[in-house]
Amino acid sequence: MRIIVATTYTMPGYSGGWTTPLDLFGDEHLAMYVIRNAPRTHRTVEGVPVVGAGVRGLLSGSWKRGERVRRAAAEYLFRSTIARCFDEFEADFVLCLDEKAGYSAMRAGLPYALRFHSKVSSALMGPRFKRVMQNAVFAITGPTTQVEGIPEIPHNQDLSRFHYRESPRAERALLLTGINPVHEPEVFVEGVLNSKTMRGDIVGDGPLRGMIQKMCRQTDGRVRCLPPVLRLQVPQLLEGYQVGVATGRKIMPVWYQMKVNAYMAGGLYTITRPWTHVAVEAPDLVSTFESPRELGEQLDRVSRNWSDTLAVRRRARDWVHRNYSVDIPRKMFREILREHFPREMSRGSET
Repeated sequence: MRIIVATTYTMPGYSGGWTTPLDLFGDEHLAMYVIRNAPRTHRTVEGVPVVGAGVRGLLSGSWKRGERVRRAAAEYLFRSTIARCFDEFEADFVLCLDEKAGYSAMRAGLPYALRFHSKVSSALMGPRFKRVMQNAVFAITGPTTQVEGIPEIPHNQDLSRFHYRESPRAERALLLTGINPVHEPEVFVEGVLNSKTMRGDIVGDGPLRGMIQKMCRQTDGRVRCLPPVLRLQVPQLLEGYQVGVATGRKIMPVWYQMKVNAYMAGGLYTITRPWTHVAVEAPDLVSTFESPRELGEQLDRVSRNWSDTLAVRRRARDWVHRNYSVDIPRKMFREILREHFPREMSRGSET
């Protein structure tokens, strides 16, 4: 099948909204991304066409009219771009990664599904959001998200891309992250500096990147801030590390962080905040911390007792493949598509 992925904020190549849909589709389906806030361009990332709707530029222009007119114009531009791409791509349905995209697909009269990365905020639960939910074919959800009235499938990753490795010693830790206030990358920098021997790298991008780069330059090379890497390059990146860290403030009781699934599949020992999903679901497979001092202590403990972590890392690899493999949602995805799009699925099987 041919699928439009409509989204407001996704960064092509890097975001979870890029990784999990493409991992779910695999080689069985073709995708085109339509990004609301991206400039009005057409490009290709990892072989996937990406179209920017240019809404951000429209809203930032020097308008003389009121906010209501601006919002209506933005919604129309996003909706018309999705509809145009749907026709040009000869798509079968739209996967919407947020409520704005869902509303636009619904108004355009297109078949669509929804994806939620984390818990659905009560702030969304207005009449418009309920209409969007009622008309959706299905929803892709994280382990901490619950929606009612439509079929749900989990947005797991293709963990077969990650190759489990065993290193003789633990010398370097990784924080794979969006460099923004919610993820608190400064806690990682301070935690590595609180350890006695561990080195660390932050890999990612975001509004705090300049600040974090400045912090890292003051660590005499102990902590580096490196550019983000594309989805398909992450498995190779992980091969250079022994410890994976997940920071992030407590914004919800349980926070689903995809990075820890990749860490565990790649054989890294995982240290995370206690409200991260793995720490809640399988606390015996990870270590937790709340302060930079505690992170430094955990890094030193892992470094000193690295050989003792072997059994835990092997169990973590098996656990994450068993619970978060993309094979689980792919099977459910096929069944839903066969039910709702039988003609399109049969056409795809013939080509």
